[in-house]
Amino acid sequence: MSGGPAAGREGARQGATDARELGPCLVTGATGFIGGRLAARLAGEGRAVRCLARARSDTSRLRGVGVEILTGDLADPSSLARAAAGCTHVFHCAALVSDWATTREMQAANVTGTRNLLEACADARVARFVHVSSTDVYGHPGGAQLAESYTPSGFANWYAQSKREAEAEVRRADALRTVILRPATVYGPGSTEVVGEIARALRAGHMLLIDKGRTIAGLCYVENLIDAAMLALVRPEAVGHAFNISDGLPVTWRQFTDDLAVGLGCGPARLSMPYPLASAVGFSLEYGYRLLRSCTGLRTSPLLSRQAVQVLGVDQAFSTDAAHQVLGWEPRVGYEPALAATIAWLEGWLDDRTPQRARARRAAR
Repeated sequence: MSGGPAAGREGARQGATDARELGPCLVTGATGFIGGRLAARLAGEGRAVRCLARARSDTSRLRGVGVEILTGDLADPSSLARAAAGCTHVFHCAALVSDWATTREMQAANVTGTRNLLEACADARVARFVHVSSTDVYGHPGGAQLAESYTPSGFANWYAQSKREAEAEVRRADALRTVILRPATVYGPGSTEVVGEIARALRAGHMLLIDKGRTIAGLCYVENLIDAAMLALVRPEAVGHAFNISDGLPVTWRQFTDDLAVGLGCGPARLSMPYPLASAVGFSLEYGYRLLRSCTGLRTSPLLSRQAVQVLGVDQAFSTDAAHQVLGWEPRVGYEPALAATIAWLEGWLDDRTPQRARARRAAR
């Protein structure tokens, strides 16, 4: 995705223009964890922010943030044209993240949806397009310090494949100046689908680790990721590159779940399963749940999936040299304060989901 010296000079000129002419920013996926934090940061810095949200999305976390909410869908090109109109910069955070969606659903949301948005942004003459991808695009090969140049030989889950194909759409968008961010395991206050689920499993006593939790978790605190996104917005050198974003910590899943358990005052994870067995179980559950979904309309998630097994059972270690050298990015928030902030949020979030405690809270108001 990089060019020669001439391309670098042109990128510097265009990037400087981007920084000076920073107009309204469009954020997709703003009702989610990462997109919501990004929209809040942008608005907090005095930038005009427009958030694209589906008609049935919960926009409560955006209330009081000072953003414009526009109803639309990645499958609806006309709504994307309205969303992109007048915006100079776009952050694409929206994606279907699922353990068991079908190939067609993944392709529609993550690949076709990205292509539709890119076309709308090209028509709107957007100055810069920042695409939030995932280190899942490497296909979970394990090993140490994977760099952005690594090319996977194949994928064991459809989500990873769809994210790789979405990146290909971004690279083909010649009319736009694009940047790709590949965060690892993002956590922090508001992470209901990662940290929230782990915390609930810990409290219930059924948190399952793979191979006793010995693998590196690849943690990335959400505010550190947002720092990288803000740099990708204005750094001229960023254009045309992909960047791994991870705090670079050697923290394993065992240490992380133990630290969460201590902070929440509950017991540590005691269940573990060997990787080969967990992978086989996850594969079976995925397909069983898909069959049940098609027959009965089941909406709950499978207890285990191949994607979850790969994240928990393979080292998530990625080189962030490019982010350091090109973006000038360093993780600003360390593990201890990040963990403390996450636990403080979890305590309230878990209480609100415990019926007895929620009733007691309402009665005390």
